Amino acid sequence: MDLTVVPASKSKSDAMTPKLLLFSDLDGCLLNKHDYDWRPAERCLRQLAELNIPLILATSKTVSEVRTLLEELPIQPAPFIAENGGAIDWGPLASQEDEASECTDIPRSQILNVLARLHTQYRFRSFQTLGISGVMAQTDLTDQQARLALDRSSTEPLIWDDSEKAIEQFREHLSLAGLTLTRGGRFWHVAGKANKGVALMRVAERYDGESKILAAIGDSQIDQSMLNTVDIPVGIRVNGTLSVNISCPPGIIPESEGAAGWAEAVTEILNRIN
Repeated sequence: MDLTVVPASKSKSDAMTPKLLLFSDLDGCLLNKHDYDWRPAERCLRQLAELNIPLILATSKTVSEVRTLLEELPIQPAPFIAENGGAIDWGPLASQEDEASECTDIPRSQILNVLARLHTQYRFRSFQTLGISGVMAQTDLTDQQARLALDRSSTEPLIWDDSEKAIEQFREHLSLAGLTLTRGGRFWHVAGKANKGVALMRVAERYDGESKILAAIGDSQIDQSMLNTVDIPVGIRVNGTLSVNISCPPGIIPESEGAAGWAEAVTEILNRIN
């Protein structure tokens, strides 16, 4: 896609057709890994809102978690992708009220049934077995935040306690059941075939206009499908390590990490398109 963009018109129709759609992971990107703070990126968040550029969150978090976070963030209403593509909340783009939130993949109940059978062969702890107290201990979330994290529809995070060799056998068993295993920044994630890249394209297609530039920000392997789909991919380092594949240019790898690195990358993206 041509990244040379004509400046946006001030007409109402153009205001409804953003020239940039920005997708972003949360933990390790917009939210710092160590304290979940987004405020180092506050200036950029407000700038995106002023420019009418949708920030479309794409995260492993649940719909309930993201809705709570959106009450804090100074951004305009937009759809968001939850559970690594397993759910989409259409927000202002919902065509009808009952479509507000959509499960796009295998329901969590089926995933839990498969994991229950495999628990006799492999050592792992899923969110279900960890429970509220266990999730709190592993994530430093509060009681209420842990409850929101457990309100899942189509994925199950887990901690792998078995050998590296065993995990490949575990992956094969999941595959036979139609499930996938992907490593995120903190947990392994069991899901169906949905991923962030597929969900990203579904959301992008619902926005009017054909000359949109797509950008995405991620920090882990679970973000790679999203980064492979867009015009401007951004990779954020975690503890000095870059865990995604980014070709520069057109990709961006900021010097800073977390929310500060997120802000650096967004500033560079805005400089390119204006």
